[in-house]
Amino acid sequence: MSSSGTATQHLPRTEARSLSGHEGAVLAVRFNRDGNYCLSCGKDRTLCLWNPHTGAHVKTYKSHAREVRDVHSSSDNAKLVSCGADRQIFYWDVASGRVIRKFRGHNSEVNSVKFNEYNAVVVSAGYDRTVRAFDCRSQSSDPIQTIDTFQDSVMSVNLTKTEIIAGSVDGTVRTFDIRMGRETVDNLGHPVNCISLSNDNNCLLANCLDSTVRLLDKSSGELLQEYKGHACKSFKMDCCLTNDDAFVVGGSEDGYVFFWELVDAPVVARFRAHSSVVTSISYHPTKACMLTSSVDGSIRVWT
Repeated sequence: MSSSGTATQHLPRTEARSLSGHEGAVLAVRFNRDGNYCLSCGKDRTLCLWNPHTGAHVKTYKSHAREVRDVHSSSDNAKLVSCGADRQIFYWDVASGRVIRKFRGHNSEVNSVKFNEYNAVVVSAGYDRTVRAFDCRSQSSDPIQTIDTFQDSVMSVNLTKTEIIAGSVDGTVRTFDIRMGRETVDNLGHPVNCISLSNDNNCLLANCLDSTVRLLDKSSGELLQEYKGHACKSFKMDCCLTNDDAFVVGGSEDGYVFFWELVDAPVVARFRAHSSVVTSISYHPTKACMLTSSVDGSIRVWT
């Protein structure tokens, strides 16, 4: 976890290529589980599957009626799940491009969606102040569980083997222990627009709308560190950790990407990645490679 020059030299800051295909803002880009492919979605109501290492556009998925906010691939790469402003959650077959099921239940726009580790359950977070879980194996389109303890829009959801963790505009990160049926609330005092887990699952990053990324101990909720310098006041933007958990990565509304050293929180690198808001950042699971997307309509691959 050194902030020495040798460590920062390995941070991906060189543009390898741009992935062109979306019309309008790209709202999310995500590596798949093994990092060989990536998925993107945006204002143009489509999802795109890419090989980011060659730049090849593999497939486009169309069914959403309005902008697509988030996408996630199953760990076996056979299925996709997506959500958006049409209140729908679509469960797709990757190879055929067919929609297997449309999950319903949210009565407003859906912001975030994830598969659980076994690809059997999809969990979503929405503007209707709820988190909902759906069973992929059932023929039913209705949720098997609804969590409605939030006071405002739920912007981001993450899963561990036993927990659902969600961040909300009400300023809280809420953790639901599925086995125990217990809820833990960490109040950060500022709207949360993105949460992500460290690779060892011990820590939680929360991107807040006071232009601060906060690092929490997942088990105790203790605030461990704060990262500043970027602009995050009105847009949903990703934050994440590098695959060795040594650096925090975050986007900025002015098009910059920031790297902070995890422990002491100095900015160790920043560079202009896009001409407008950086909506999404995805870090490769094993390599020094990163994807970014933007309101400017571009997706860039950094090595």
